[in-house]
Amino acid sequence: MKNILIIGAGVIGLSCGYHLAKRGYPVQILEKNHPGAGQSTKTGGGIRYCHGTTENITLSSRSREFWKCFSTEFGVDTSYKETGHLFLSSKTEKLETLFSVGIKNSLDLKKYNQNNIKSIWPELSAVKAKFGVYCPIGGYLDHQKVIEGLSAGFKRVGGKLINDVKVTKLYINKGRIEGVYSTAGLILSNQILNCSGADVEEFTKPKGNTEYFKSRHHELIVVAPKKPIPDRIPWLIDIDKQVHLRPNGSGQALIGGFLGKDEAVNPKIYSPATSKEWLAQVIKVAQQTFGVSGANPIVLRHWSGLYPGTNDYLPVIEETTPGFYTIAGFSGTGLMHAPAVGKIASDLVIDGNTDIINLEKFNLCRLNKAKIISETSGF
Repeated sequence: MKNILIIGAGVIGLSCGYHLAKRGYPVQILEKNHPGAGQSTKTGGGIRYCHGTTENITLSSRSREFWKCFSTEFGVDTSYKETGHLFLSSKTEKLETLFSVGIKNSLDLKKYNQNNIKSIWPELSAVKAKFGVYCPIGGYLDHQKVIEGLSAGFKRVGGKLINDVKVTKLYINKGRIEGVYSTAGLILSNQILNCSGADVEEFTKPKGNTEYFKSRHHELIVVAPKKPIPDRIPWLIDIDKQVHLRPNGSGQALIGGFLGKDEAVNPKIYSPATSKEWLAQVIKVAQQTFGVSGANPIVLRHWSGLYPGTNDYLPVIEETTPGFYTIAGFSGTGLMHAPAVGKIASDLVIDGNTDIINLEKFNLCRLNKAKIISETSGF
């Protein structure tokens, strides 16, 4: 009988645990704090279907039905709001891959020029970008409610969630990983999933290059502009300026973006401090770019977090060594892809493979190749 242990109770760990326990296997999740205390609730709650790679589109698409049924299955309303996504650029070639990959993968995308955009959304009359690609599906939800629902659902199907227990080291016996050392002592298991997010490299040690994984610092704000933001405008992503904005309800807006400074940080010494410099700059750039938030909106919330990822911005999903699985490195897409990843992980652990997607695209070995960036639509 497979005895399954999962490191980390973020949205990925909880989804993997839920899907495995639902199939009747004993599963326990070890979490060093409490569910969602890491990076899963440090985002804008985005659910996006338009990406620059087939792999990410597939993970989003295979998660869609799960999100539609979430409130029924888990008894929790995630407060999902459909916004759609409008990608903007003044260089049409920057949008061409996004469009062509999306159309190839059956997304109902539309190409717009600046006049089209201003005609459809008169509120965007100040937008400077010349071109847009629009995806009508996708939006945002309350990630804390997702964590609460998955945690309760995991326990309901027989899973065991253990909080305030930190895994310190893998227990290796005769060359095979057979458990973990933790602050609660030695815990044995013949199937272990590393879903530890930014801490992934503490337990998954890639051969050769030790910089496969990287974490990017990001910040977000919620503002109340003097002129309320209408809910009808889509989630706006300007690829040139690397800034994004979406309605947040009640006339508010959520604003974020790397602003051209997409840099990795060391998660071991990372401090989740917010930056006054970034705050002032993102407000300025968002107004210059989209023209809907105003020069001096009231800042209601300002927070930061990490996007734990990889060099090519696609995750690692594999059996790294016999009985030890790495499920990490989602580069900011963990929430939106968690349902599909949970099902894939359950297939991989129990059946040895999955029919959802080609897992060769998600192994560590691919990161040895010269090409660095695969996914370019992240924000």
